[in-house]
Amino acid sequence: MNWGKGITIVMIGFMSFILYMVITMMSKHTDLQSEDYYQKEIEYEKEIKALSNTNLLAEKVKISENGEYVIVQFPALNELNSIEVSLFRPNDQKDDQTFTVSDSKTLMIPLKKLKKGVYKMNIQYKVKGELYMQKENLKV
Repeated sequence: MNWGKGITIVMIGFMSFILYMVITMMSKHTDLQSEDYYQKEIEYEKEIKALSNTNLLAEKVKISENGEYVIVQFPALNELNSIEVSLFRPNDQKDDQTFTVSDSKTLMIPLKKLKKGVYKMNIQYKVKGELYMQKENLKV
């Protein structure tokens, strides 16, 4: 065996490894956090303001869990409206869910509708036209 054959074998092995890595990485499915990521990035200042508004409240949203439901209780504020609760599953976009509440200050989410795992809960609501937001992690 001479130098020419050795170099050729090493180059073929290296190119095969790179080709294997490219094929493996291209076949993996990755989900974006959201489809409109750039639009949400532009609205990030509003989110920061909403989070700081929530920190100023004396009473915040309470989240509890009994055996069958995740219970989200909203504060007893006057003019509380446009309530939206979003559950994001970081590892599978198909399990994301959004709930809107209109005539109640309590939301009950059945545990049987949720797969086991970790969810990121995003709670948004308005009081007197001012946006409030609370973020929580939920483990089912």
